Amino acid sequence: MRRPLLLLASAALSGMALAATRVPGTFTYYSAARDPITDANTGSVIIDEVNDTSGQTRLALRCADRDRPALWATLTTKNALLSEEEAYAGLKPAVTIRLGDDPAVVLRDSDLVSVVDTRENVLTRNIGLQGAVVRQIAAGLNAGKRLVVRVNRRTGGQALTYTFPARGFDVAWAGVNGCQPYGRAATAAAPRATIPSSSAVGAPKFTEWYFTTCRDTVSGASRAGLVAGRAHLCDLVIETVPNGARPVAAEFRYELEYREGGRTGKLTLPGVDAWPPRAGDTVTRFRQEGSRLVFTLPLNVRVRAERVYTSLGVTGKVTFDNGSVKSIYEALPVRPAY
Repeated sequence: MRRPLLLLASAALSGMALAATRVPGTFTYYSAARDPITDANTGSVIIDEVNDTSGQTRLALRCADRDRPALWATLTTKNALLSEEEAYAGLKPAVTIRLGDDPAVVLRDSDLVSVVDTRENVLTRNIGLQGAVVRQIAAGLNAGKRLVVRVNRRTGGQALTYTFPARGFDVAWAGVNGCQPYGRAATAAAPRATIPSSSAVGAPKFTEWYFTTCRDTVSGASRAGLVAGRAHLCDLVIETVPNGARPVAAEFRYELEYREGGRTGKLTLPGVDAWPPRAGDTVTRFRQEGSRLVFTLPLNVRVRAERVYTSLGVTGKVTFDNGSVKSIYEALPVRPAY
């Protein structure tokens, strides 16, 4: 049996909240602390969810993994988010976040981790967040943007939506020194620099890429991923550091992961979507928003009785006006038809 990706031997969060300092008049708490041996910042900021009157749902931003400096977050809820079997198989729910009025973002599988307690028992009501997305959340909350998190579980059922207010976060974030080492000025998340260039040499640097929510072409509903048998328009966003080169063409190829007869498999699809679209192709659109390249892809996964599709992998190849080419890969979760 394959071990899950484990991030932290974590104690229950409710005890932490009780020991933390509450920002008056808010749902936000913080605990300033440092490791007595290494002086690593081990503080945390906790935000209670606004609609859970039982107090069991919260988001915690943590400055350390055990005694190692590492900014990450945990979502703890009153609902089970995954099973132990899913965690040990490396399977995670589909999670979408939105900060204020910013576009919603579907988190990548690599953004999520399972969480365990001190005995390495999987905490099934928790999911961990790591990497750049946590810095994005911290920066958004610090700027006064509320955070909404939607979780679609692999077992199906109703999507779970949680809202975390930003009020008081700036005070709490300063209280833990922005998760920076003590003695260094606090910061939420340094903005990526845009480096202009007088000549376009090579492709722009791609800093990150992700899907925002997919829109059902019939109902107009927005989803965290695809529903089998339904046509969707999904925005694939590529964040860049511009160097003057402009996109002139792009191609997108696909592969499906599936379960069938107790086994898993992968199927490479023969078609290619192109921008600008060729005669007879489905219509792939492109727009540029500052340093962001946004491709809108028409996606639809068939329904098959004997096979359950679980994800659609998308490989994109972007060609620029100086002849340079850069490729990315991103996957979207697929849910069974209603």
